[in-house]
Amino acid sequence: MTKKIQVNEDHHKALQWCLKNNIKVGVKPTKRGLKVEINDNNKITLSPSYYPNIEAQNKCWELYLYIYQKYWAL
Repeated sequence: MTKKIQVNEDHHKALQWCLKNNIKVGVKPTKRGLKVEINDNNKITLSPSYYPNIEAQNKCWELYLYIYQKYWAL
């Protein structure tokens, strides 16, 4: 069983930065399961994989942190 990740201050900073820059990460339900969707200024990217609920939530937080660290550090 997958455990929910421990969200910390870095995750919240990443979320705020992404939202301020019009980047949103969320879960998109499909008939086969959940996909993770990145909306970067209306450019939509869907994950190739399907995730169970907790894993999808974890992936969203991971992606917020990854995007923040990748672009904020420029």
